[in-house]
Amino acid sequence: MADGQDVRRLDPAVRDRVAQHLKAFADTLNGVRSAVLASVDGFALVPAAGSHGNGERLAAMTSAMLALAAAVGRELSLGELEVLMLEAGEGKVLMLALPCAPAPLLLMAACDTRCVTGKVLWSAKECGRNIMAELSGSRADPQGN
Repeated sequence: MADGQDVRRLDPAVRDRVAQHLKAFADTLNGVRSAVLASVDGFALVPAAGSHGNGERLAAMTSAMLALAAAVGRELSLGELEVLMLEAGEGKVLMLALPCAPAPLLLMAACDTRCVTGKVLWSAKECGRNIMAELSGSRADPQGN
């Protein structure tokens, strides 16, 4: 994965709109405890949405987990990593790679047991598309209008 140095310099207005997308994602799904957008080198680009977790800590964990999963995928010739899902007794963690330019980004959602895996995955991909549209200059409406 490429270095995320350039994406950490997000314009404050763009950062605010991306934060609105993360908040909308976390607020509309029952059971999402926290969501964060991170650079591939493990830095939170916007504050974590939701009520649990430190954004920087979540970003660092997401980066490390996705790097390990990408290595497994390469070793098994599975292609580019898109999604990593971790399920534990008290919840789930979804990690989604976003193919942005100049560097890919990572979206992470920590969920409790109320979350339905398919709904979280679909909603995270929709949130990711909206974030990529914001970053490319095609402003997506965080409220879905």
